[in-house]
Amino acid sequence: MLSLRDRPIKQKLMIIIMVTATAALLLSGFGIVAADLILFRGYLQRDLNALAGIISDNSTAALAFNDPAAAAETLGALRVRTHLVTACVLRSDGTMLAQYTRPGPASACPSANGLDGLRFTRGYITVEHPIVLTSRRIGTLLLLYDLDEISERVRLYGAMVLGFVLVSSLVAFLLSSRLSALIATPISQLVLATTSVSETNDYSIRAKKISDDELGFLVDRFNDMLSGIQLRDNNIRRALLDREEALQDAEKARERFHFMAESMPQKIFTATPSGDVDYFNLQWKEFVGFPLENEGWIQFLHPDDLDANLRGWRHSIETGEPFHFQHRIRRADGVYRWHLTRAHAMRDADGNLTMWIGSNTDIHEQKEKEEELRIANDDLQQFAYSASHDLQEPVRNVAVYSELVAIQYRDRLDAEGQQFLGFLAEGGRRLARLINDLLAYTRAGTIEGDLTTLDSSAVLRDSLSSLAEAIRESKGIVTYDSLPGVYMAEAHLQQVFQNLLSNALKYRTEEPPKIHVSALSQGTMWCFSVRDNGIGIDPQYKEKIFGVFKRLHRDQKYAGTGIGLAICQRVVERYGGRIWVESEPGQGATFLFTVPKYEPRVEAGAGDRVAG
Repeated sequence: MLSLRDRPIKQKLMIIIMVTATAALLLSGFGIVAADLILFRGYLQRDLNALAGIISDNSTAALAFNDPAAAAETLGALRVRTHLVTACVLRSDGTMLAQYTRPGPASACPSANGLDGLRFTRGYITVEHPIVLTSRRIGTLLLLYDLDEISERVRLYGAMVLGFVLVSSLVAFLLSSRLSALIATPISQLVLATTSVSETNDYSIRAKKISDDELGFLVDRFNDMLSGIQLRDNNIRRALLDREEALQDAEKARERFHFMAESMPQKIFTATPSGDVDYFNLQWKEFVGFPLENEGWIQFLHPDDLDANLRGWRHSIETGEPFHFQHRIRRADGVYRWHLTRAHAMRDADGNLTMWIGSNTDIHEQKEKEEELRIANDDLQQFAYSASHDLQEPVRNVAVYSELVAIQYRDRLDAEGQQFLGFLAEGGRRLARLINDLLAYTRAGTIEGDLTTLDSSAVLRDSLSSLAEAIRESKGIVTYDSLPGVYMAEAHLQQVFQNLLSNALKYRTEEPPKIHVSALSQGTMWCFSVRDNGIGIDPQYKEKIFGVFKRLHRDQKYAGTGIGLAICQRVVERYGGRIWVESEPGQGATFLFTVPKYEPRVEAGAGDRVAG
C-alpha cells in the first residue's frame, strides 16, 4: 500500500481535503457536544437548587406541625421529574418525616452530612437544602438525582454530529474530486515536461500553461529556468571546448617550462599555493644524488639554517610575499654549499595565487669571497680604530695648548694672531669630532654578545630622550606608530634612530620639524621609515649622502662631519638590510631601512604616540 507521500498529487489533494474537512467537522461537533454538556450541567445545578428551594418552602408547614401526610403530598409533586430517584424531608434531629421514591426499585434516602448544597457522587447528584422557619432551621430536604439525562443528551447530540459529518464528508468528497483537478492538472503538465527533459536532455521543451494563478506563474518560471539552463548548457559546451583547448595549451606550456627548467644550470622548483613542493628539476637530483619528493628538501638544509628558513617560507605562504633566503644545502658528498633561494607567487587574472616558482643559485664562491673581504674589512676596521684612538691624544693636546695660549698670551697677540689661534682651536674641535665619529663608524660593524629580539619602540624612546634638548630647541614634534621586535643589538638600532632623527631636526625649514617613524612588513624583514618635512634632498645625491665624510651643505648653519648616514648604512648592512632615501628638494625626506625580524608583527595601536 502506497503511503500518502508516494501517492499521485490528485489523490493526495483529495485525501488532505477529506481529512482536513472531517477533522474540522469532528472537532466542531465534539466542541458543540462538550459545550452543551458543560452548559447543561450548569443548568441542571441551577434547576435542582431552585427545585429544592421550592420544595423546602412548601414543606415548612408540614414539618412545623409534624404532618407526614402533608409532607408526602408535597414530595409527590416530584413524580414529574423522572430522573429524580428519591426525596426526603428530615426533622432537625435527623429523623425522617416523609420520603418520595420514583416508581421502580426502592432507593434509600441519602445521608445528610450537614453541608448544604449540591455534590456529585458516582452517577448521581445529591442536593441538601435547609428548611427554615422564621430564620430557624427546623429540618433538611435531601434530593437524589441520577445523571442519565446527561448521558442521553450526549448520545443524542453525538449521533447528530456523526450523521452531519458523514453527509458533509460525502459532499466534500464529491467537490474535491472535481476541484482538485484545477491544481493537479497543471502540476501533472509540469511533471510531464520535467520527465521529458530528464529523459532526453532536450532543454528546448516547454511546459504547457493552463492558468494564470500561482501554478501558472510557476510554469512560467519553470519555462524561464529551462531557457536559462539551455543557454548555460550551450555556454558550458563552448566553455568545455575552450577549456579543453586551454588544457592542451597549458600542457604544452608545462612541457616547455619543464624543458626550460631541466636545461637551466640553476636548481628550479615549483610549489602549490599551500607551499607543498611538487616539482624539482634535474639539477636538484644531480646535486643531492637522488630524486626529491614533496618535503624531502628539508633534510638537506643545514641545521643552523632550518628554523629561520621554515619561518620565512611559512610567512611567504601566508602573505604571498616573495621569498628570499640564503642558506646552506648539503651536496651528495655531504658538503654544505651556500645557496640563494628565491621564490615568487604566480597569480591568475583575478589575483588568486596559483603556484610558486623558485630557484636555488649556488653562491658558495661568492660567500667565500665575502668572508675574505670581511676579514680584510675587519683588519682595516681594526687599523682605523687604532689610528683613530692613537690620534685622540695629539688632538687633545692641540685643543688644550691652544686654549692655554689663548688664556696666557691673549694680550700679546694682535688681532690677526688671535684669529689664527681661533682657527686652530676650532680645527682641533672639528678634528676631535671627526675622530669620535670615525671611532663610532668602526664600531658600527661590531656585534657584541648574543642577539635577541629587541623592542624597537623602547629603543626609539631612548633615542628621543637623548635628543630631548634638540627637539625642544627646534620646537619639533616626533610621532611614531607601534614598532615591531627586530633581531639586532640595541646600541646599533639606537645609532640608526639617533642619526636619522638628528638629521631630520638639523636639516629643517623655517617651520618646526615634524617627524614620523613607522614600520611595515616585507617578507622576512621589517621596513622602517623616518619621514620629515625638512629641506629635502636632490635625487641625484641619494647615493652620495651615504658615503663617509660626504656632506651636501658646507655652511656653518648645518654643522657635522658627514659620517652619520655612513654609520647608519654600515649598521643596517651588517644585519643583511639596506637603507635608502626618497625625497625631492623642499618636500621633506623619507629615510627607509630594513632589518630582520623573527617575531610576529606587533599591531599598531588606535593612534600614534607623540614625543616633542
